[in-house]
Amino acid sequence: MISRGHRVYRGSQSAGSRLPAVLLFIFVFLLLAALMAFSLLPEYLVYHRDKVEMVVPMLEESGQPYTITAVAGPGPYGSPVNSSIQVAAPDYSVVDMAETRSLGYLQAYYIPMSKVTETSLDGAVKEAQRSISAMGAKGLVLEMKDESGKLAWMSNVARASSIASNSNWDPSAMISELKADGWYLAAKVCCGVDTQLAVKDETTALRDPNGAVFYDATGMFVDLWNRDVRNYIIDLCTDLIGMGFDEIILARVEHPNSTVIYTRDIAATLDRQACVMNFSIAVRRGLTNIMAKNGTHLDAYADHSVLGADTVNGQTLSNLLKVFDRVVISTGTYGQDAPVFTEAKIDSTLRFVPQMTWGFGGGSWIIDPNAPPPA
Repeated sequence: MISRGHRVYRGSQSAGSRLPAVLLFIFVFLLLAALMAFSLLPEYLVYHRDKVEMVVPMLEESGQPYTITAVAGPGPYGSPVNSSIQVAAPDYSVVDMAETRSLGYLQAYYIPMSKVTETSLDGAVKEAQRSISAMGAKGLVLEMKDESGKLAWMSNVARASSIASNSNWDPSAMISELKADGWYLAAKVCCGVDTQLAVKDETTALRDPNGAVFYDATGMFVDLWNRDVRNYIIDLCTDLIGMGFDEIILARVEHPNSTVIYTRDIAATLDRQACVMNFSIAVRRGLTNIMAKNGTHLDAYADHSVLGADTVNGQTLSNLLKVFDRVVISTGTYGQDAPVFTEAKIDSTLRFVPQMTWGFGGGSWIIDPNAPPPA
Protein backbone atom coordinates (compact mmCIF):
# COMPACT_ATOMS: atom_id res chain seq x y z
CA MET A 1 0.00 0.00 0.00
CA ILE A 2 1.36 3.42 -0.93
CA SER A 3 0.28 6.58 0.94
CA ARG A 4 1.56 9.97 -0.24
CA GLY A 5 4.71 8.50 -1.60
CA HIS A 6 5.41 6.22 1.39
CA ARG A 7 5.10 2.51 1.40
CA VAL A 8 3.28 1.24 4.53
CA TYR A 9 3.37 -2.35 5.61
CA ARG A 10 0.60 -3.74 7.82
CA GLY A 11 1.30 -7.22 9.04
CA SER A 12 -1.48 -9.71 9.43
CA GLN A 13 -2.50 -10.98 12.93
CA SER A 14 -3.24 -14.61 13.53
CA ALA A 15 -5.79 -15.98 15.99
CA GLY A 16 -2.96 -17.34 18.12
CA SER A 17 -1.50 -13.91 18.80
CA ARG A 18 -4.82 -12.74 20.31
CA LEU A 19 -5.15 -15.76 22.64
CA PRO A 20 -3.19 -14.32 25.67
CA ALA A 21 -5.41 -11.23 25.78
CA VAL A 22 -8.53 -13.38 25.70
CA LEU A 23 -7.25 -15.62 28.48
CA LEU A 24 -6.32 -12.59 30.60
CA PHE A 25 -9.84 -11.18 30.16
CA ILE A 26 -11.39 -14.49 31.23
CA PHE A 27 -9.11 -14.74 34.29
CA VAL A 28 -9.93 -11.21 35.46
CA PHE A 29 -13.66 -11.86 34.92
CA LEU A 30 -13.56 -15.07 36.99
CA LEU A 31 -11.54 -13.37 39.72
CA LEU A 32 -14.03 -10.52 40.00
CA ALA A 33 -16.92 -12.97 40.03
CA ALA A 34 -15.29 -14.97 42.84
CA LEU A 35 -14.66 -11.85 44.91
CA MET A 36 -18.25 -10.73 44.46
CA ALA A 37 -19.57 -14.15 45.46
CA PHE A 38 -17.34 -14.16 48.54
CA SER A 39 -18.52 -10.69 49.56
CA LEU A 40 -22.14 -11.78 49.27
CA LEU A 41 -21.60 -15.08 51.06
CA PRO A 42 -22.33 -13.77 54.62
CA GLU A 43 -25.76 -12.63 53.44
CA TYR A 44 -26.73 -16.28 52.91
CA LEU A 45 -25.50 -17.60 56.28
CA VAL A 46 -28.30 -18.28 58.73
CA TYR A 47 -27.28 -18.86 62.36
CA HIS A 48 -29.42 -21.10 64.57
CA ARG A 49 -28.92 -22.14 68.18
CA ASP A 50 -27.39 -25.46 67.23
CA LYS A 51 -26.26 -25.07 63.61
CA VAL A 52 -25.28 -22.76 60.78
CA GLU A 53 -27.12 -22.86 57.40
CA MET A 54 -26.05 -21.48 54.05
CA VAL A 55 -29.15 -20.57 52.05
CA VAL A 56 -28.50 -19.83 48.37
CA PRO A 57 -31.69 -18.83 46.45
CA MET A 58 -30.59 -20.36 43.16
CA LEU A 59 -30.08 -23.72 44.88
CA GLU A 60 -33.50 -23.80 46.52
CA GLU A 61 -35.67 -26.74 45.59
CA SER A 62 -39.45 -26.59 46.11
CA GLY A 63 -39.02 -23.55 48.28
CA GLN A 64 -36.77 -25.41 50.77
CA PRO A 65 -33.33 -24.00 51.58
CA TYR A 66 -30.28 -26.06 50.71
CA THR A 67 -28.14 -26.67 53.80
CA ILE A 68 -24.45 -26.74 52.91
CA THR A 69 -23.04 -27.38 56.38
CA ALA A 70 -24.15 -27.57 59.97
CA VAL A 71 -22.18 -27.22 63.22
CA ALA A 72 -23.63 -28.80 66.33
CA GLY A 73 -23.63 -26.59 69.40
CA PRO A 74 -23.20 -27.65 73.02
CA GLY A 75 -26.24 -29.00 74.71
CA PRO A 76 -27.56 -27.53 77.95
CA TYR A 77 -26.37 -28.96 81.29
CA GLY A 78 -28.92 -31.19 82.93
CA SER A 79 -28.46 -29.65 86.37
CA PRO A 80 -26.76 -26.63 88.00
CA VAL A 81 -22.94 -26.88 88.04
CA ASN A 82 -20.81 -25.49 90.86
CA SER A 83 -17.19 -24.68 89.92
CA SER A 84 -14.22 -23.28 91.81
CA ILE A 85 -10.51 -22.72 91.15
CA GLN A 86 -8.06 -24.53 93.39
CA VAL A 87 -4.38 -23.51 93.50
CA ALA A 88 -2.17 -26.52 94.11
CA ALA A 89 0.91 -26.24 96.33
CA PRO A 90 4.01 -25.55 94.20
CA ASP A 91 6.50 -28.37 93.69
CA TYR A 92 10.04 -27.10 94.31
CA SER A 93 11.75 -30.47 93.97
CA VAL A 94 12.85 -29.64 90.42
CA VAL A 95 14.19 -26.15 91.23
CA ASP A 96 17.94 -25.90 90.66
CA MET A 97 19.04 -22.28 90.30
CA ALA A 98 22.10 -21.93 92.53
CA GLU A 99 25.41 -21.37 90.76
CA THR A 100 28.18 -22.84 92.90
CA ARG A 101 30.84 -23.83 90.36
CA SER A 102 32.82 -20.61 90.70
CA LEU A 103 32.41 -20.16 94.45
CA GLY A 104 35.41 -19.39 96.60
CA TYR A 105 35.55 -18.70 100.31
CA LEU A 106 33.61 -15.66 101.48
CA GLN A 107 35.76 -14.27 104.28
CA ALA A 108 34.66 -10.77 105.11
CA TYR A 109 34.15 -8.12 107.76
CA TYR A 110 30.62 -6.81 108.32
CA ILE A 111 30.02 -3.04 108.22
CA PRO A 112 26.53 -1.94 109.31
CA MET A 113 24.66 0.75 107.40
CA SER A 114 25.33 3.33 110.10
CA LYS A 115 28.98 3.26 109.04
CA VAL A 116 28.39 3.10 105.28
CA THR A 117 28.52 6.87 104.94
CA GLU A 118 30.80 9.37 103.27
CA THR A 119 32.43 10.27 106.60
CA SER A 120 32.53 6.84 108.27
CA LEU A 121 33.22 4.20 105.61
CA ASP A 122 36.95 4.89 105.30
CA GLY A 123 37.45 4.39 109.04
CA ALA A 124 35.32 1.23 109.01
CA VAL A 125 37.44 -0.23 106.19
CA LYS A 126 40.63 0.42 108.17
CA GLU A 127 39.05 -1.32 111.17
CA ALA A 128 38.19 -4.28 108.97
CA GLN A 129 41.72 -4.46 107.62
CA ARG A 130 43.19 -4.59 111.14
CA SER A 131 40.73 -7.34 112.08
CA ILE A 132 41.03 -9.78 109.18
CA SER A 133 44.32 -9.06 107.38
CA ALA A 134 46.21 -11.41 109.69
CA MET A 135 44.04 -14.27 108.35
CA GLY A 136 44.83 -13.33 104.77
CA ALA A 137 41.27 -12.15 104.16
CA LYS A 138 40.22 -9.04 102.30
CA GLY A 139 36.45 -8.98 102.08
CA LEU A 140 33.72 -6.60 103.16
CA VAL A 141 29.98 -7.00 103.64
CA LEU A 142 28.34 -3.58 103.45
CA GLU A 143 24.77 -3.18 104.65
CA MET A 144 23.27 -1.10 101.83
CA LYS A 145 19.57 -1.27 102.79
CA ASP A 146 18.20 -1.95 106.24
CA GLU A 147 14.75 -2.47 107.77
CA SER A 148 14.00 1.25 107.68
CA GLY A 149 13.94 1.06 103.89
CA LYS A 150 16.56 3.78 103.58
CA LEU A 151 19.45 3.23 101.18
CA ALA A 152 23.14 3.82 101.86
CA TRP A 153 23.68 5.13 98.35
CA MET A 154 22.14 7.41 95.77
CA SER A 155 20.55 4.80 93.52
CA ASN A 156 19.37 5.09 89.94
CA VAL A 157 16.07 3.40 90.81
CA ALA A 158 13.04 5.60 90.18
CA ARG A 159 10.94 4.09 92.98
CA ALA A 160 13.67 4.82 95.52
CA SER A 161 13.50 8.48 94.57
CA SER A 162 9.69 8.55 94.59
CA ILE A 163 9.50 7.21 98.15
CA ALA A 164 12.47 9.32 99.38
CA SER A 165 14.65 6.32 100.24
CA ASN A 166 17.76 7.46 98.39
CA SER A 167 20.86 8.69 100.15
CA ASN A 168 22.44 11.93 98.96
CA TRP A 169 25.82 10.21 98.70
CA ASP A 170 27.17 8.40 95.66
CA PRO A 171 29.82 5.90 96.85
CA SER A 172 30.70 4.70 93.33
CA ALA A 173 34.17 6.26 93.40
CA MET A 174 35.01 4.72 96.77
CA ILE A 175 33.64 1.33 95.68
CA SER A 176 35.90 1.49 92.64
CA GLU A 177 38.90 2.36 94.86
CA LEU A 178 38.17 -0.60 97.17
CA LYS A 179 37.91 -2.94 94.18
CA ALA A 180 41.16 -1.61 92.75
CA ASP A 181 42.79 -2.22 96.13
CA GLY A 182 41.77 -5.89 96.00
CA TRP A 183 38.74 -5.92 98.29
CA TYR A 184 35.99 -8.48 97.65
CA LEU A 185 32.64 -6.76 98.21
CA ALA A 186 29.21 -8.06 99.20
CA ALA A 187 26.09 -5.93 99.66
CA LYS A 188 23.40 -6.79 102.21
CA VAL A 189 19.87 -5.78 101.15
CA CYS A 190 16.82 -6.08 103.41
CA CYS A 191 13.69 -7.26 101.55
CA GLY A 192 10.65 -8.21 103.62
CA VAL A 193 10.81 -5.35 106.12
CA ASP A 194 10.77 -1.89 104.52
CA THR A 195 9.14 0.80 106.63
CA GLN A 196 9.75 3.54 104.09
CA LEU A 197 8.08 1.65 101.24
CA ALA A 198 5.16 0.50 103.41
CA VAL A 199 4.47 4.07 104.54
CA LYS A 200 4.93 5.79 101.19
CA ASP A 201 3.11 3.14 99.15
CA GLU A 202 0.61 1.26 101.29
CA THR A 203 -0.44 -0.86 98.29
CA THR A 204 2.75 -2.87 98.87
CA ALA A 205 2.28 -3.45 102.61
CA LEU A 206 1.11 -6.51 104.51
CA ARG A 207 -1.94 -5.93 106.73
CA ASP A 208 -2.97 -7.32 110.06
CA PRO A 209 -6.48 -8.82 110.47
CA ASN A 210 -7.80 -5.36 111.37
CA GLY A 211 -6.52 -3.85 108.13
CA ALA A 212 -3.61 -1.87 109.59
CA VAL A 213 -0.11 -2.12 108.13
CA PHE A 214 1.62 -5.08 109.78
CA TYR A 215 4.77 -4.33 111.78
CA ASP A 216 6.97 -5.68 114.53
CA ALA A 217 9.86 -4.29 116.57
CA THR A 218 12.11 -4.12 113.49
CA GLY A 219 9.75 -2.23 111.20
CA MET A 220 6.85 -2.52 108.76
CA PHE A 221 6.44 -5.51 106.49
CA VAL A 222 5.88 -5.41 102.74
CA ASP A 223 4.23 -8.20 100.80
CA LEU A 224 6.77 -10.49 99.11
CA TRP A 225 3.94 -11.68 96.84
CA ASN A 226 3.60 -8.17 95.47
CA ARG A 227 5.16 -7.71 92.01
CA ASP A 228 6.12 -4.10 92.72
CA VAL A 229 8.08 -5.20 95.79
CA ARG A 230 9.89 -7.89 93.81
CA ASN A 231 10.75 -5.53 90.96
CA TYR A 232 12.00 -2.93 93.43
CA ILE A 233 14.45 -5.38 94.97
CA ILE A 234 15.57 -6.56 91.53
CA ASP A 235 16.20 -2.97 90.45
CA LEU A 236 18.17 -2.14 93.61
CA CYS A 237 20.34 -5.26 93.26
CA THR A 238 20.93 -4.49 89.59
CA ASP A 239 22.16 -1.04 90.59
CA LEU A 240 24.53 -2.49 93.21
CA ILE A 241 25.95 -5.08 90.81
CA GLY A 242 26.57 -2.30 88.33
CA MET A 243 28.56 -0.45 91.01
CA GLY A 244 30.92 -3.41 91.34
CA PHE A 245 29.63 -5.62 94.17
CA ASP A 246 30.68 -9.27 93.85
CA GLU A 247 27.86 -10.76 95.91
CA ILE A 248 24.38 -9.74 97.01
CA ILE A 249 23.02 -11.01 100.33
CA LEU A 250 19.24 -10.76 100.62
CA ALA A 251 18.07 -10.38 104.22
CA ARG A 252 14.61 -10.77 105.76
CA VAL A 253 13.36 -12.97 102.94
CA GLU A 254 10.73 -14.31 105.27
CA HIS A 255 7.09 -14.41 106.24
CA PRO A 256 6.01 -12.94 109.59
CA ASN A 257 4.92 -15.46 112.21
CA SER A 258 1.42 -14.01 112.27
CA THR A 259 -1.82 -14.02 110.34
CA VAL A 260 -1.66 -11.33 107.69
CA ILE A 261 -3.65 -10.00 104.74
CA TYR A 262 -1.83 -9.98 101.41
CA THR A 263 -2.00 -7.58 98.50
CA ARG A 264 -2.74 -10.51 96.14
CA ASP A 265 -5.79 -12.74 96.62
CA ILE A 266 -4.06 -15.90 95.41
CA ALA A 267 -1.48 -15.67 98.20
CA ALA A 268 -4.06 -16.58 100.84
CA THR A 269 -4.41 -20.06 99.30
CA LEU A 270 -0.68 -20.85 99.58
CA ASP A 271 1.61 -21.37 102.54
CA ARG A 272 4.54 -19.38 103.93
CA GLN A 273 7.17 -21.49 102.21
CA ALA A 274 5.55 -20.69 98.86
CA CYS A 275 5.73 -16.98 99.71
CA VAL A 276 9.47 -17.15 100.43
CA MET A 277 10.30 -19.40 97.50
CA ASN A 278 8.27 -17.54 94.87
CA PHE A 279 9.90 -14.27 95.87
CA SER A 280 13.37 -15.83 95.85
CA ILE A 281 12.88 -17.45 92.44
CA ALA A 282 11.48 -14.24 90.95
CA VAL A 283 14.45 -12.18 92.15
CA ARG A 284 16.95 -14.79 90.98
CA ARG A 285 15.38 -14.86 87.53
CA GLY A 286 15.28 -11.09 87.35
CA LEU A 287 19.01 -10.89 88.08
CA THR A 288 20.13 -13.85 85.97
CA ASN A 289 21.53 -11.91 83.02
CA ILE A 290 23.45 -9.24 84.91
CA MET A 291 24.79 -11.80 87.39
CA ALA A 292 26.06 -13.98 84.57
CA LYS A 293 27.64 -10.98 82.88
CA ASN A 294 29.45 -9.82 86.04
CA GLY A 295 30.10 -13.16 87.74
CA THR A 296 28.01 -12.10 90.75
CA HIS A 297 26.67 -14.49 93.38
CA LEU A 298 23.31 -14.27 95.17
CA ASP A 299 23.02 -15.29 98.82
CA ALA A 300 20.33 -15.33 101.48
CA TYR A 301 20.54 -14.36 105.13
CA ALA A 302 18.55 -16.98 107.02
CA ASP A 303 17.26 -17.33 110.53
CA HIS A 304 19.14 -19.81 112.72
CA SER A 305 15.95 -21.85 112.98
CA VAL A 306 16.40 -23.17 109.42
CA LEU A 307 19.02 -25.56 110.81
CA GLY A 308 16.28 -27.35 112.71
CA ALA A 309 12.63 -28.18 112.08
CA ASP A 310 11.21 -24.74 112.86
CA THR A 311 10.01 -23.06 109.65
CA VAL A 312 7.41 -20.63 110.99
CA ASN A 313 8.88 -17.82 108.87
CA GLY A 314 8.64 -19.79 105.62
CA GLN A 315 12.37 -20.48 105.32
CA THR A 316 13.71 -24.00 104.94
CA LEU A 317 17.35 -24.81 104.35
CA SER A 318 16.70 -27.23 101.50
CA ASN A 319 14.58 -24.67 99.64
CA LEU A 320 17.02 -21.80 100.11
CA LEU A 321 19.91 -23.88 98.78
CA LYS A 322 17.95 -24.54 95.59
CA VAL A 323 17.87 -20.83 94.76
CA PHE A 324 20.79 -19.15 96.54
CA ASP A 325 24.51 -19.79 96.17
CA ARG A 326 25.18 -19.43 99.89
CA VAL A 327 23.21 -19.19 103.10
CA VAL A 328 24.42 -16.75 105.77
CA ILE A 329 23.39 -17.58 109.34
CA SER A 330 24.24 -15.68 112.50
CA THR A 331 25.57 -18.22 114.96
CA GLY A 332 27.75 -18.74 118.00
CA THR A 333 27.76 -22.53 117.63
CA TYR A 334 29.53 -23.14 114.32
CA GLY A 335 30.83 -26.54 115.39
CA GLN A 336 27.28 -27.76 115.96
CA ASP A 337 25.80 -26.09 112.89
CA ALA A 338 28.23 -27.14 110.15
CA PRO A 339 27.34 -30.87 110.36
CA VAL A 340 23.79 -30.01 109.22
CA PHE A 341 25.34 -29.17 105.85
CA THR A 342 27.94 -31.92 105.67
CA GLU A 343 25.43 -34.64 106.59
CA ALA A 344 23.30 -33.44 103.65
CA LYS A 345 26.43 -33.67 101.43
CA ILE A 346 26.61 -29.89 101.05
CA ASP A 347 30.00 -28.18 101.18
CA SER A 348 29.77 -26.22 104.42
CA THR A 349 33.04 -24.38 103.75
CA LEU A 350 31.61 -22.71 100.66
CA ARG A 351 27.82 -22.61 100.97
CA PHE A 352 27.40 -22.11 104.72
CA VAL A 353 28.57 -18.67 105.85
CA PRO A 354 28.42 -18.27 109.64
CA GLN A 355 28.26 -14.68 110.83
CA MET A 356 30.17 -14.62 114.10
CA THR A 357 32.49 -12.52 116.25
CA TRP A 358 35.51 -14.52 115.07
CA GLY A 359 36.94 -16.13 111.94
CA PHE A 360 39.12 -19.09 111.01
CA GLY A 361 41.06 -20.53 108.09
CA GLY A 362 39.78 -22.98 105.52
CA GLY A 363 36.19 -21.86 105.25
CA SER A 364 33.73 -19.03 104.77
CA TRP A 365 32.71 -16.62 107.49
CA ILE A 366 31.63 -13.06 108.19
CA ILE A 367 33.10 -11.34 111.23
CA ASP A 368 30.60 -9.08 112.95
CA PRO A 369 31.95 -7.62 116.21
CA ASN A 370 28.36 -6.94 117.31
CA ALA A 371 26.83 -10.21 116.11
CA PRO A 372 23.99 -11.17 118.44
CA PRO A 373 23.78 -14.79 119.62
CA PRO A 374 21.27 -16.91 117.68
CA ALA A 375 17.74 -16.78 119.02
